[in-house]
Amino acid sequence: MRYLYLALFITLIINGCKKNSNPVESATNPALSVIQVSDSMQYTFAIPRDVFGIHDTLSASFIAYNQSAEPETLMISIESFHWSLKNDSGRTLMGGPPLLSIPRSQPLILNPHQSKEIFGLYQAITDASGAPVIAGSYTLQGLFDSMSFTLDLSLQ
Repeated sequence: MRYLYLALFITLIINGCKKNSNPVESATNPALSVIQVSDSMQYTFAIPRDVFGIHDTLSASFIAYNQSAEPETLMISIESFHWSLKNDSGRTLMGGPPLLSIPRSQPLILNPHQSKEIFGLYQAITDASGAPVIAGSYTLQGLFDSMSFTLDLSLQ
């Protein structure tokens, strides 16, 4: 009988320590991002999770990273980036220019291997009339210069 308890105890320890049995880890969603490179600049459009509540604030960031060994200068304005949230039938529910994370109309100089968030998005999730949207699958699209960044997300 003593060996049975020992075997059960060892089995519980081994199975309880597996990575996939961690309830905290399995409940978290990794950040989602799309990366594109133009010349020596890497651009990342990212959201913190792929599931938002219908009453949450939609948040996203657009980050520039200088991959080169030389400083790079970017001319950024509020018109440089546009975003939209579309439902699964392609209808745009909300969109517009984001918050500018850098001073307006000033050149942004990125040193070698430096990154900087240049646009941030923090918007209540509503349709064009201000009403909450319904739960479902959505696409968040960011447009910068000739590049398009697309992320899929769900509202619950």
